[in-house]
Amino acid sequence: MDAQSSPSSVPADSAAARPGAFAESKKALRTAIRTARRALPDEVRAQRSAAISEAVRRYLADLAPVVRTVAAYCSAPDEPDTEPLLAALAADGIQVYVPVCEPEYQLSWVRWVPGVELVRSPRAPVMEPVGPRRGLELFDEVATLFIPALAIDADGLRLGQGGGYYDRFLPRLEQFPVQVAALVYDEELVASGTFSVAPHDMPVDLVITPGGTRHFLD
Repeated sequence: MDAQSSPSSVPADSAAARPGAFAESKKALRTAIRTARRALPDEVRAQRSAAISEAVRRYLADLAPVVRTVAAYCSAPDEPDTEPLLAALAADGIQVYVPVCEPEYQLSWVRWVPGVELVRSPRAPVMEPVGPRRGLELFDEVATLFIPALAIDADGLRLGQGGGYYDRFLPRLEQFPVQVAALVYDEELVASGTFSVAPHDMPVDLVITPGGTRHFLD
């Protein structure tokens, strides 16, 4: 799909659109989506990532009061590239924090700025910035948390990478008025029932794709 695809529709020939194709397990679905992502030509990934960046900026520009701080993430190689997004937000004067994976599947948060030193995480296949780390108190300042996903279903439920960091972190945000937004490609917005969910799984508030923004919760 190109950057103009509608986020509210799933192509009929998309593997992720056919729940029966992935009845075997979440593992099979994760493998299929990762394989499809890795097959994208570099120019297509760059185009889609740029479109997601612009959709995020439009979403933030519509919020009131003016957004001054957000939390996002440094993308893994098989995810939509967030580097253009982080750079654009910083250029817009928004403070950006990204997670650092801590022991026992906990997250801390470090300020991202252009040129910040990045090191490979010892716990996850991502790069992490070097700098002072902040805890949950950061979310007194954060308007929106942008998180990765492999798929989002029609109820806003998220298929993650399987590491468990966000599954543990998101319930801790209930005391904060933070909107949680997942970033995926258009075809990864899938039908309800495409993947299994547990009682503790929490839906995101919105999903942002190259085609735009879709809200799930008021």
